[in-house]
Amino acid sequence: MTAASPTLADLDPLCRLADAAARRLCRALRLPAQEREDIRQDLICDLLHRLRRFDPARGDLRAFAAVVFRHRAARLAEQIRRERAGRAGVSLDDPLPGGDGLTVGDALLEEEGYGAWCGQGVDRIGALERRLDLERAASAIDPVDHPLCAALAADTPHAVAKRGPVPRTVLYRRLREMRLRLLAAGIPALA
Repeated sequence: MTAASPTLADLDPLCRLADAAARRLCRALRLPAQEREDIRQDLICDLLHRLRRFDPARGDLRAFAAVVFRHRAARLAEQIRRERAGRAGVSLDDPLPGGDGLTVGDALLEEEGYGAWCGQGVDRIGALERRLDLERAASAIDPVDHPLCAALAADTPHAVAKRGPVPRTVLYRRLREMRLRLLAAGIPALA
């Protein structure tokens, strides 16, 4: 075998090596089982990238692959550890220091939500504008159309008309009227 043209028979044992290395990494880092295939593919891609550097005069392809897999697994493990360290290490149920029974979840405002706890920015002005727009839209739509809006949030107009008691022509006419009412209220159509 030459370094430039490995055959499938040459690569099959290497795929088993990659699978074993991926399994070890998942076990060591307590990763879910579904991550193993992604790690295995990453290891194989790294090997294929480095295969042009393989010199059969210096050693066996299996040993070369084992070293490549070990080094790539170490780099992946370090990357996963860094990602984990960057995440918040506390639970919403953890007590606050000196909080007299208050938890971390109690200290967060409801409108900030989980994203703020994870470090995402909270745009209070944008949230206020969205709430006002939603209130204005709800007041512009006839309460008779609220169930239709709820149905349309989950499905397409065609599917709603197909399974609902309202004929498709009536449904589309009501949609057009709702869009006009929203436009009159200052809320333009998105599409």
